[in-house]
Amino acid sequence: MIAAWLTKAAKPVIIVLLLILAAFVLGLLTIKTVNGMIGDAVTRTVAERNAFWTAGIEAANTKVAEAEARQARYALDLERDTNAKLDALRIRKEELETLNASLPNGGDCGLGRDRVRLLPH
Repeated sequence: MIAAWLTKAAKPVIIVLLLILAAFVLGLLTIKTVNGMIGDAVTRTVAERNAFWTAGIEAANTKVAEAEARQARYALDLERDTNAKLDALRIRKEELETLNASLPNGGDCGLGRDRVRLLPH
């Protein structure tokens, strides 16, 4: 009789404990699902942020590369122009030396009228 009474009295307690256990298990599953959703959101956000900054860095690198190429072309153009001017000056100097050497009285001291004409104005 005591056993029957304990079984009868324990039955609601066991049911309540089973309901509490079921609620606990469902709560854990809910937490796991929410954590998974948060993890997915974090992963997606990190990927988006990385893609954004990667694109920005690539754009900046492209601009820098273009600027470096422009500078290199400009330097080559300057070098070509400078070499052309130097060649022209070298040729002019040789012409003036030839003209100066062809003048009479090359050993005289001072400048004659013909030599003064060779000087730039």
